[in-house]
Amino acid sequence: MELYHYVGYQQDSNEYINPEQAMKHGLNISTKTGSYTNGGRLFSKVTEKYRPLRAPTWIDFGQAIGAEFTEPSKPYFKFPIFTNKILIFNREISSDLFAYMEDDYMKEETGGGYFTKGLPTKETLVKQYWESMISIEDYLANRPYENAEILIFMTVPPEILEFIE
Repeated sequence: MELYHYVGYQQDSNEYINPEQAMKHGLNISTKTGSYTNGGRLFSKVTEKYRPLRAPTWIDFGQAIGAEFTEPSKPYFKFPIFTNKILIFNREISSDLFAYMEDDYMKEETGGGYFTKGLPTKETLVKQYWESMISIEDYLANRPYENAEILIFMTVPPEILEFIE
């Protein structure tokens, strides 16, 4: 099984992010070329407050990078599953958490509550996010939810990265 990480455009440019640093140093938060959802990073204080005792100590959402199961449009990186420090979360919950970010951002224009109407509280969503955490092995065996948020909590070594143009 392979994972993929897309190479995005540089901000305010029509040029792709240069993949050289990732090829040289591995794929990590400093060298990532694509942005993926990361519900654990949206409200870090709330996320830490509700961190389960069973959560591995190596989980640091501020350092995690995203990936996907399906090939994105070229260019992209491809690499095998190489560690147990890859966790899957329910992306639907991340989307609901992001609605709280949008609500904060648009509060002056919408009066607040526009994006979050009918949603559980932010705290409840963070608890649900943690409850959705599953190892990649368990996820692949059961696929408990359709919309997977794949987070890698360590550097993808450069020697296993394949750059597809």
